[in-house]
Amino acid sequence: MKTSHAIIIVLLTMVGLSWLSYTIVDQQEQIEKLQEQLQYEQMKYKIIINDPLVRDAMEAGG
Repeated sequence: MKTSHAIIIVLLTMVGLSWLSYTIVDQQEQIEKLQEQLQYEQMKYKIIINDPLVRDAMEAGG
């Protein structure tokens, strides 16, 4: 009876670790996507800020 309990515990541990690994990989992929989005938004912001018309409008308070 003890052997079957040990096997069940080992199997449950493996399933738990596999689930945690999957979750970590999924979170890492989401972080990478968000980093790409952030870089894109930063690039757009730099383009807008460097536009003379936008800069003039911002300085004028509009």
